[in-house]
Amino acid sequence: MLENSLFYIFSFGLIAFAIGVVMSRSAVYGILSLVAAMCMMAGLFVLLKAFLVATVLVLVYAGAVLVLFLFVVMLIDPRKISFNPPSFKISTLLAIALCVLLLAQIIKVAKTINIPQGIVPVQGSVKELGQLLFSQHVLPFELTSFLVLAAVVSVVVLAKKDSE
Repeated sequence: MLENSLFYIFSFGLIAFAIGVVMSRSAVYGILSLVAAMCMMAGLFVLLKAFLVATVLVLVYAGAVLVLFLFVVMLIDPRKISFNPPSFKISTLLAIALCVLLLAQIIKVAKTINIPQGIVPVQGSVKELGQLLFSQHVLPFELTSFLVLAAVVSVVVLAKKDSE
C-alpha cells in the first residue's frame, strides 16, 4: 500500500516538475524544476530497488551536470534574448496530431510486450562495478574528472571577466 502511494506521489511529482521545465519563463526556474524532476525519478528508481541508478542520477546529473547548466544560464544575460511565441498555425495542429498518433502506437506496442514473472538474476553488484571502474578503467575516470574540473574553472573565469 505504501509502495503504491509513493509511486503515485513520485509519478505525479515527476510529471508536474517536467511540465514546470517546459512552461517556465525563467531559465533558472526551468533548471531547478529539472533538478526536482531528476530527484522524483530517482525516487521511482528507489522503488524499483535500483539504488545505484538512483544515486548516480542524483549525484551525477542533478548534482554536477545541472549545476553546470545553471552556471551557463546565469552567465547569459536574459535581457538580450528576445522570445516571441509563435502564433497558433496549422503546423502546431499537425504536431499535436502526430504526437497523439505516436502515443497511440507506443501504447499499442506496450500492450504486446510479454513480461516474465520470474525474478531476474543480478548480473553484477556495486562492488564489482567499483573494482572494474578503479582497476581497468581508472584513466578514463580520471580524465572525466579533469574535464569536469576544467569546465567549472572555465565558467568561473568567464564569470569573472564579465564582472570586471
